[in-house]
Amino acid sequence: MKRNFILVAVLFFVVAATAQKNLPGIGKIDKADLEMKDCDFDKGADALTLIDWGNLYYDRGISEISFMNTIYERRTRIKILKESGLTYANASIPYYDNNNEERILKIDAYTYNLDESGNIKVTEVSKSSIYSKRINKFYSKMIIAFPEVKVGSVIEFKYKMERRTDQNLKDWFFQDKIPVRYSEYQINIPQLYHFSVQPTVVDNIEVKEDVKDDLISTSEGVLNTQVLKKNFIMRNLVGIRSEPFMGSVRDYQQRLEFQLSEIEYSSTNVVKLRTSWADVIKDLMKDGDFGKQLEWESDATATIIGQAKQLPDTESKMKFIYNYVRKNISWDGDESIYSLNGVSNAFSTKTGSSGDINLLLVGLLNKAGVKASPILLSTRENGLVNKFYPFIKQFNTVMAYVKLNDKYFILDGTDKVSGCKLIPESIVNTQGFIVDGDDGKWIELVDQKNKYKVMAAIHGEIDDAGVMKGDGLVNCNGYARKQRCEAWLKNKEQFKDEYFTKPYTALKIDDLAVNNADADSLPLEQKVKFTSVLNSSGNYKYFTVNLFSDLDKNPFLADERMADIDFGFQQDYTVFGNYSIPQDYVFDGLPENISMIMPDTSIIFTRSMQADDNLLNVKISVEFKRSFYTAANYPEFKEFYKKLFAKLNEQIVIKKK
Repeated sequence: MKRNFILVAVLFFVVAATAQKNLPGIGKIDKADLEMKDCDFDKGADALTLIDWGNLYYDRGISEISFMNTIYERRTRIKILKESGLTYANASIPYYDNNNEERILKIDAYTYNLDESGNIKVTEVSKSSIYSKRINKFYSKMIIAFPEVKVGSVIEFKYKMERRTDQNLKDWFFQDKIPVRYSEYQINIPQLYHFSVQPTVVDNIEVKEDVKDDLISTSEGVLNTQVLKKNFIMRNLVGIRSEPFMGSVRDYQQRLEFQLSEIEYSSTNVVKLRTSWADVIKDLMKDGDFGKQLEWESDATATIIGQAKQLPDTESKMKFIYNYVRKNISWDGDESIYSLNGVSNAFSTKTGSSGDINLLLVGLLNKAGVKASPILLSTRENGLVNKFYPFIKQFNTVMAYVKLNDKYFILDGTDKVSGCKLIPESIVNTQGFIVDGDDGKWIELVDQKNKYKVMAAIHGEIDDAGVMKGDGLVNCNGYARKQRCEAWLKNKEQFKDEYFTKPYTALKIDDLAVNNADADSLPLEQKVKFTSVLNSSGNYKYFTVNLFSDLDKNPFLADERMADIDFGFQQDYTVFGNYSIPQDYVFDGLPENISMIMPDTSIIFTRSMQADDNLLNVKISVEFKRSFYTAANYPEFKEFYKKLFAKLNEQIVIKKK
């Protein structure tokens, strides 16, 4: 019998003991866990997962639906260590309930505490405190409301899920945002199914393996087969804490991901499934929710396609179709590489998922004479893709890819504010798989032309009372424009607070006007009027010239860092300022003109100041030539950032003559 796992680049240790037998039973707990005040291997954690145990096995299927079902059991026990850890007591179990594809069969849940006498108190969660809530058309979640939860409590829940599939295994994440003391995943696989596994593991993992003969009920009777039982165990894993500009938490979680590669009905009858990206393309193009959606035609689209065909060149046609889709069809918030509701429904109702909208966009472009292909993508929030594993579930969205001469465009019909020249922010600095031809093509999505660009021009006048009245013009281009446009259109008051009020508490914003939010070819223009009372000491007064630069606060203060720094794009900040002071004051102690460069020359900071009588002219520039820094380079990066913000926040001092 062939081995049914391909395990690459990971160290395994085989152990003989059955780990689950050593775990305390549900409803029972060691008093030491309730007395625990901190995690001994990850100090200062908000909460700690004491036990995370999963078990997957096969059972009787449903006639004409599935040969066998899979049963997935999960048990999780969490210790609350701090007030901020109470959020981890809000347990929910998502499941795919479209056509009852997944069903929660049983849930047991408990809260453990110590009473005033130091005795263990076990409170079972009542059935009325466990309820289902719909997420969208396809998914629901089971919510567990735990009683009597406080700092020091331990919560635990266990459930059983029936899944109407024999070809998909649940992936397993050993690591989470909080530390995990013990994590075990047990799988029991009939040997006619062969799964490939994509491991992301750097710490020691223990593996126990056993093969035995078994009888399994199926939709067609009883199957006599060998079953592979395999246990994967990891211990004492630190939490993956959120860090500024870290990309996806998922990229740093140790985990196992599975995909069915073949079904061996007999030694002479082996069906191979998705063992290459060519297989992925073949399956997608036959799929009714993907390839078949690209073929949709309707008289309702004839007018739009006809108007596009009248335009003189291909790029104009592309822009016309792209602008029509993104301005007329609204995204419902669901991300998928598939069309969840059908492109025809998206066109008629003017709403749909990312798959609905962008597969519609690809189809319309091709019908208008613009060659377009779907491109499969994993957003930065979803995590990186490993192109050496043909696992389609690595992707969470699809967009349109168009190549015109030496230029290419990535078009996202769900994006209301970006033009076609900007690689969508959610996927910039990632890689995508173009569904084109027999084998497809990978592409690195690095934007070297468009930056996160902020330019501020400030004019301020200071009177004898030490009050500065000023006005500023802030222009944002590229990814800065995209972020601010979305914030402005979503909530104008929150926009004002986020970019002008909260970062500059010494200022009173008297007026704010925003222009060009609907013109994606122009910078987002923000005109602001402000008043500020200067700090003073005796005859001296102080003020800062680092206003509206978008560099108001240093985010890199932690001494250590686990994750790489991923800005996603290059950055460019420029501040021009001119300030006038009263005639009976003089400038005293101006900061020096300076140029400061990172050792690898990737960040350049320059500042020049010139005082002439009672006028001061200032220019500050910060340029980032790289968008990515490894965690190994963090000490050097952190030190440069510390010096950078010290220079940015140096005060201008004036004194009375």
